[in-house]
Amino acid sequence: MSTFKPLGMDRREAFRSVGLLMAGISGASVSNAGRVLAATENGPVRLIANENPYGPSQSAQRAMAESLEDGWMYATAEGRILRKLIAEREGVGEDHILITAGSGELLKMAGLSFGRSGDIVAAKPTFSMLVAYARNTGATVHEVGLDQDMRHDLAAMESSVTANTSLVYVCNPNNPTGTLLPADQLRSFIDTVESRATVFVDEAYVDLLDDPKHNAMVDQVRAGKNVILARTFSKIHGMAGLRVGYAIARPDIIKRLRPLQMSFLNVMGMRAAIASYQDDAFQEYSKAKIKECLSVTQSAFDDAGLAFTPSVTNFVLFDTGGSVRDFSRAMRRKNLLVGRSYAPYQSWCRVSMGTVEQMGQFSEALWAYFRG
Repeated sequence: MSTFKPLGMDRREAFRSVGLLMAGISGASVSNAGRVLAATENGPVRLIANENPYGPSQSAQRAMAESLEDGWMYATAEGRILRKLIAEREGVGEDHILITAGSGELLKMAGLSFGRSGDIVAAKPTFSMLVAYARNTGATVHEVGLDQDMRHDLAAMESSVTANTSLVYVCNPNNPTGTLLPADQLRSFIDTVESRATVFVDEAYVDLLDDPKHNAMVDQVRAGKNVILARTFSKIHGMAGLRVGYAIARPDIIKRLRPLQMSFLNVMGMRAAIASYQDDAFQEYSKAKIKECLSVTQSAFDDAGLAFTPSVTNFVLFDTGGSVRDFSRAMRRKNLLVGRSYAPYQSWCRVSMGTVEQMGQFSEALWAYFRG
C-alpha cells in the first residue's frame, strides 16, 4: 500500500505522498481503518501474533501523520510527556516509569540484568521472551508447570524460589493460555516472595480486562514492593508495529534497568502513544470489538465440541485433539495463519483475534475441518 517510490521522488514529494496516505486512513471510520491496517495485499489473515487490527486509533494516526517531517528528531520531549501522563494516571512518580521500545525490550533488559545475578523462576508455558533471552545470555531458568486450570501454580513457583533466585516472572493474564490469576492470590504471592527475589509481572493484556484497576499490581509498586510491571501499547492500542512499552517500578529498580536499554524511542510511535493513551473512547471501542471476537470464536469452539481455556485476552488456546501442524496447514489453505502448540500441551493451538469478520471466516474454516 505504500506510496513511497525507491527512485525518482524527492523528499518533499515523498512526504506529501505519505501525508496523503495517512490522512486518508485517518479520515476512515475506526473499523475500516483497522481493516486497512490489518490487511496485506493478497496475503493470509493474521491470527497468529496477538495483534489488534482495530488500531492504531484515528487520534494516533493523525499524530503519526503530523510527525512525518519531524522524523529527524530524537523523541526526548515525547518520552517526558508520555512518562508524565503514565505517572499521573498510575499514581506514582515519574521516576517510577521507564519508556521502552515495546515491552519486549523491557523483558530482555530484565532477563539480562537479573539473569546475571541469579536464577530465574517462570511458568511453563508462558510468554518466552524474558526466559529465552535470559537463558541465551547464560542464566539458569527454573520452569514450573501450570495448575489444572492452566494458570500459574503460585505455590509451586514459590517453592522453587531459592537463595539463588533473582527474579520470578509472572505473565498475568498469561500468554498463551489467556488465563488470569485472582488478584488477591497474586498480591499474597508478591508479599511472600518479594523479599527474596524481584517479582516481574507482565501485564501486557491487563487493559483488556473488565476491571484492570483491581487486577493490575501497581498498588504493589506504590507500596514500595520489589516488583516490576510491564505494559505495552501493542494490544488494546493496536500499535504492535510501532514498538512502545513501559515499566513501572521503584526508582532504584528503574535505575538498575535503564543502562541496559538497547534502543532509542521513535517520534512517530511516541506521538501515537501519547494520543492513544488519552483516547479513552478508542480504548473502550477496541476492548468491545475484541470481546465480540472472543464471543464469536469461543462459540465456534463450543459448537465444534472443542476444549478451550476461557480467555480474558485477545487470543484463545484450544485443543485440536490431534496434530496442530496438520490443523495449521489446513487453515493456511483457507488463507488463515494460526499459532503453534506449546509444550506440554502438544495438541493445543493458540488463535489470535482478528476483526469480527475474520473470526467469522475462521469459525467457518474450523467447522469445515472438524465437521465438514
